[in-house]
Amino acid sequence: MTAALPPPHGSDTLQARRALPEMLQIATAISGAAGLPDLLRQILSSARDLTLSDAGSIYLVEEQKEEKRLWFSAFQNSTLATRGAGIDPELLDVRFPITPERLVGWSALHGEVINLSDVYAIPPDLPYRFDAEMDRRMGYRAVSMLVVPLRTFTGDVVGVMQLINRKREASSLLTPETAASLVRPFDAADEQLIEALASLAAVSVERTKALEGQQRQIDSMIGLLAGAIDARSPHTGRHCSRVPELALLLAAAAEAAEEGPLAAFRFTGEAQRREFRTAAWLHDCGKIVTPEAVVDKATKLDAPVNRIHEIRTRFEVLLRDGRIAMLEGLLAGGDPGSLRRRYEELAQDLQRDFACVARCNLGSEATAPEDLEHLQRLAARPWWRHFDDRLGLGWEEQARRSGPPPALPAPETLLSDAPHHRIPRPADEVPDASWGFNLEVPELLYNRGELHNLSVGKGTLTREEIYKIREHMVHTIVMLESMALPPSMARVAEIAGGHHETLDGRGYPRGLTAEQLSIPARIMAIADIFEALTAADRPYKQGMPLSQSLAILADLRDRGRIDADLFEVFVRSGVYLSFAERFLAPGQIDAVDRDGLLVPRP
Repeated sequence: MTAALPPPHGSDTLQARRALPEMLQIATAISGAAGLPDLLRQILSSARDLTLSDAGSIYLVEEQKEEKRLWFSAFQNSTLATRGAGIDPELLDVRFPITPERLVGWSALHGEVINLSDVYAIPPDLPYRFDAEMDRRMGYRAVSMLVVPLRTFTGDVVGVMQLINRKREASSLLTPETAASLVRPFDAADEQLIEALASLAAVSVERTKALEGQQRQIDSMIGLLAGAIDARSPHTGRHCSRVPELALLLAAAAEAAEEGPLAAFRFTGEAQRREFRTAAWLHDCGKIVTPEAVVDKATKLDAPVNRIHEIRTRFEVLLRDGRIAMLEGLLAGGDPGSLRRRYEELAQDLQRDFACVARCNLGSEATAPEDLEHLQRLAARPWWRHFDDRLGLGWEEQARRSGPPPALPAPETLLSDAPHHRIPRPADEVPDASWGFNLEVPELLYNRGELHNLSVGKGTLTREEIYKIREHMVHTIVMLESMALPPSMARVAEIAGGHHETLDGRGYPRGLTAEQLSIPARIMAIADIFEALTAADRPYKQGMPLSQSLAILADLRDRGRIDADLFEVFVRSGVYLSFAERFLAPGQIDAVDRDGLLVPRP
C-alpha cells in the first residue's frame, strides 16, 4: 500500500544511474558478512546510504511455539548518533506478535510496501497506525517512512525493513522542529532500489540463519557427545567441561601477549576461536569407547569390581582350615598348647599376608620390592577348591577355559595368574598403520591375572589398561577426522589430538615434535595436565594443591615436554588462580612462589 508520490527529482535520475554499481558493491559487502548481526548492520547501512535515510530498523520474523513474532533486531539513527544519544536498551531485542495495527506487522502479514510522506498524518481509514512512543522517548521526529518486506524468491516474508526520514541533503542534522523541512518523501526510485535490496537481503538473511542453524546443530552434537561421556563417568565428564574453560582462559592470556614468541599469536576471528573451543570440548571424545571399569579403576584388582573380596575369602578358608585342624588335633588327643600356638601363628601369618595384598592393591606411587617378593610367595601357597569353577559362566568366559575340568577337590593357589585371565586382542582392535600412531599395542586386550595386577609397580593400571586409556586418543583422532566438519573447523582434529603430545617427541599417539605442534595444541596440553593434577573427583587419586600442581608443570617445562612460554603466561597472568577459584576446593588453593616457578632448573 503506497501513498501518492511526487514526480522524480533530477537527483533521482542520477541516483538511478549510480544504483547498479552501488548494488553490486552492496551485494559483495553483504556476502562477506561474518554473522547475522553483522549482516543486518550491513543491509541497513546500505539501504540508508542508497536513500539518504536518517534512520532505519530491521525486524526479523521468528517462530516461537507455533506463533510467528517480529524480532526488533537492528536499529540505526544518524541524528541520535551525532548527538551522542542511543536507543533505550529496553527497546532493543524485543519480540512482539505480528498484528496489522503496527506498520511493520501489516507489511509482514501482507508482504506489501508501505510508503508514508508523514507518519503523523496517516488517514484514519487505513488499518495501521504509527506508534509515536519511540519518538517521545528519544526526542526524535519521524516524518517520511518506507516499510519494505524482506521477501524470498518463494514469497516467504523473513523480515521487514523500515527506513525513516529521507533527507534532502546527506549532511543534514535533524531536530524535532526542523525534521519536516529537511526531509522529503520516499519516491518511486527509492522504492525500486529498496525492494531490490530487500530481495537480496531476504536471501542473505535466510542463508545466514541456515548457516547459523547448522552451527547450532554442530554445537548440539558436541554437547550431546560431551554429555554422553559425562553420563558414562562423572569423573571424565567434569574433566571434559573444565578443560575447555581452562584452555580458553590460557588462549586469551596468550593472545594478550605483546612481546616474546607469543606476540604474534592471535585467533584471526570468531571462526578460529570457535574452532579452538570445539576442539577443547571434543579433546577426549574418544573416551566414549573407553570402558568405565578402566577409567575409574581405583584399585589394582578392580575388574570391574574389587576382587580383593574374593581373595580375602581364600584367606578366610585357610584360617578355617587351620582352626579345623586344631580342633581335630584336640579330638585326637594332641597337645592343646602346641595346637593352639600353631593356630595363632597361622592366624598372624594370614593377617600379615592379607595386609600385604591389601597394601599392594591400593596402588601407591611405588610398590615396595619386599612387597613384590611377598606376593610371589603367596602366589605359590595352595588351597583346595571343592566346587566346579565353570558353572554359571558366560559363553565368552567359558570359551577361555580349555580342556576338561580337573577332578574335585582341585588344588588352587592363593593368588592366581590363570590362562583364562588372558583375554586375547581381536584383530580389529589394532589401528591401521596408515594413521601413523606410535603407541605399542599389547598382545592381550586385558590380563586379569591377580598376581599380574597386584604386581603393578605404580598406580593401578596394567600395561594393557594403560594402552586402553591412551587408546582414547586414537579414537578421538579417528572420530574427528571422520566427521564432516565445515572447512572453518578443519583443524579441530589436529588441536584436540595433540594434547598428549610433548615437545620432545615422547608423547602420544603420534610422537609429534615441537615443530609439528601448533600453539593451540600446546595450550590444550597444559590445560589437560593441570586439570588432571588438581581434580579432586577421581576415584584413584586426590586433588593436588596449586603449589604442587604448578611444580609438576614446571618440571615438565624443564624437561622440555610442555611449552615454556605458555607456562610463563599461565603463571604470570594468574590463569591458574582464576581457574582454581572457580573449580578447586579452598583447601587446594595454597601459596604459590610465582617468581620461583618461572626460573628454569638445569
